[in-house]
Amino acid sequence: MIDGVDRGSSASERGMRRRPERAATLDARRDRGVTASGARERHRIRRARVRAQRLRVAGLLAAIVVALSVGWTISGPKSAESRQGADVGPLLPQQGAVPVASADPTPMFAACRSLHLYLPIAPEDLTELAFHQASGDAAQHLTSLLPDADMATAAVDRSTGRVLASASDTSSAPDVLPGTVLRMWRSNRSGPPDTAADVGGKPGTTVVSPVSGRVVEVRPYLLYGEHEDIEIHIQPAGWPELDLVLIHVTEPTVRAGDEVVGGVTPVAQIRLLSDRVFPQLGQYVKDGGDHVHVQLNKVEVPGKLEVIGGS
Repeated sequence: MIDGVDRGSSASERGMRRRPERAATLDARRDRGVTASGARERHRIRRARVRAQRLRVAGLLAAIVVALSVGWTISGPKSAESRQGADVGPLLPQQGAVPVASADPTPMFAACRSLHLYLPIAPEDLTELAFHQASGDAAQHLTSLLPDADMATAAVDRSTGRVLASASDTSSAPDVLPGTVLRMWRSNRSGPPDTAADVGGKPGTTVVSPVSGRVVEVRPYLLYGEHEDIEIHIQPAGWPELDLVLIHVTEPTVRAGDEVVGGVTPVAQIRLLSDRVFPQLGQYVKDGGDHVHVQLNKVEVPGKLEVIGGS
C-alpha cells in the first residue's frame, strides 16, 4: 500500500472492497433522510439560485446602460447649442458664415451707406481719429458718426480733448465712439476728406477687423515705394462689391479665407512708421502719429483687389 492505495490489488479487488463502503455511505444518507435523488435536487436548486443571481446582476447592468443612454439622448441635442455660449469655446464657423462674437465689439465710428465700421482698435488705445482723402478713385465716401473737431484748437493742444475709456469700461462700450473727429486736408489729393480714416494708436496696438466678413488677401507692399508695409483686404459680409483695406500694420494674425467679426477679431498690430515718415496725424497728437489706415474701395469685379500704395 502506497499513499493509502493498495498498488498490488487488482481493479476488481479494489472495486469489490469499495462497494460495501459506497453502500454504507448511501445507508448513512438514508439515515439522515437524504437520498441520491435529493442530492440532485439540492444541486438543481443551487444552480437555480446562481442563475437568478446572474439575472438580477444582468438586469441591474441593463438598467444602468439604459439610464446612461437616456441621459445622453436628452443632453445631446442641447450640447451643440449650449457650446456656442458656454465655456467650451466657439464652434468652427460654417463655410460663408460669420462666427459668433465671443466679446463685446468696439464702438462704431463711420458708415458707408448701411455698412457700419467698427473702431479697429480698443477705445482706450485711441489717440485721435481723423478723416482724409484717400489715394485712388475707387475709395468710397465714409460718413462720420462723430461731429467734427475744431482743427485749429486741436493743432495747438495736440488733442481734441478726447476722454479715453478705461479698460474696465470696454464691456459696456457705447454703440458709437464718443468725442469728435479731425478732418485733414491733403493738397495733393482731390475730393472731400472723407474717403479714408487714420485711427491713431501706439505701435504694437492690436488691430481688429472694422467689419464682419472674409479675409481676401494679406500681402506686403512698399509704402511710397520704399518702406515695408502690409495690406489686409477684407470683403464685408453681404457686400461683394466692396474691399475694406487696412494698411500700416504688422504681425498679421489672419490669412486669406479667414472669417472675421467686426470690432472683435484681431487681425494685426499697428506698425511703427513715425521714425521714417511724418504722418499728418502727428500734427494733432502728442506722439509721432502712428496709426492704422482704413479705406473702403469699390471693386468692378468681386474679388479683384485695388492696390493702395499710400497712407
